[in-house]
Amino acid sequence: MARIDLGGDDSQDDLAEALRQLEDQQQKRGAQAEPSAAPEDVSEEDAARRRAREEQDAERQKSRDEVQGAVEAIRERQVAERAAPRARGGPARWIALGAVGAALIAAAVLLLRPEPLPPPAATPQEAVEGFWQSMVGGHYRGATVFYPALVDKYGSRRQAALHLEQMFGDDPPVKVSVGDPEELPDSGDLRVTYEVWRRSGRPRTGELIVRHSGSSATGYVIIYGP
Repeated sequence: MARIDLGGDDSQDDLAEALRQLEDQQQKRGAQAEPSAAPEDVSEEDAARRRAREEQDAERQKSRDEVQGAVEAIRERQVAERAAPRARGGPARWIALGAVGAALIAAAVLLLRPEPLPPPAATPQEAVEGFWQSMVGGHYRGATVFYPALVDKYGSRRQAALHLEQMFGDDPPVKVSVGDPEELPDSGDLRVTYEVWRRSGRPRTGELIVRHSGSSATGYVIIYGP
């Protein structure tokens, strides 16, 4: 404890001086006590440094998060860009393939489906002309409609058509002319003359014997042929 010197006598001046000295000593103690706050200042600096480090760590983490987010965004965009052409191209491709497939199926159906048979002949001339016009068009099955005796002879319409194709396929007829029918005596059958030009240029002339089948569903048919 600091000692206060009051002087040699108990005067008013000495008391004032003692009070002044006491105040000075208190001020000195206060001044000496101030350095004790240094540890707090150091602690604040440490705390400040810690806060700075934490802020730096937070900033670095934030930067890492931002970089990671940017990388993820780029990856997602690349995936989306790669998927987009497939998404756009996929349906178009399948539609195109479907259209091609449908066209091929339709073509196959048309090729494989038998050509409709012609209607029966209503007159003797129609029977002869229908036969040869079917041959001109390469419709050998249709020709058998007017010549059912061939179907009976070869067992089926298909076999009869093959027979006609073998006979005329290498040099098919390209043009036909049919004459007027002539009734044969004592039979009721009709004779119809014809002239056919083949692809080779050689004409073919002949006659076909025709009669009515007795049914409107069959009409006039050839009973004896070339």
